[in-house]
Amino acid sequence: MKPKKSKATQIEELQRQLLESKASHAFVYGAATSVIHKASTQHMMGSGVVLTLTALGGREICLPVMMRDGLSEETIEALKKDLERSYQLATMWQPVGSKP
Repeated sequence: MKPKKSKATQIEELQRQLLESKASHAFVYGAATSVIHKASTQHMMGSGVVLTLTALGGREICLPVMMRDGLSEETIEALKKDLERSYQLATMWQPVGSKP
């Protein structure tokens, strides 16, 4: 028998699951693509963007790190390509009988 999780642990786990669920919706990729340019050096000069990488399940891949003056155009273009790839994977399976 597993030990019972504390209420705080359960809340933290449910919040993480909700965040992951919201992040996986197909429409989020388009929304992210349309605003990611706001993290560019043209918009963030004299400021920065905090980058954090977290795997599904909550494992931290990269500690939060600040990208001073924002993201380069090359990074933004690469992120847009990854967003497009992820969108294609998220929408790959269509319901039976639907039109492509």
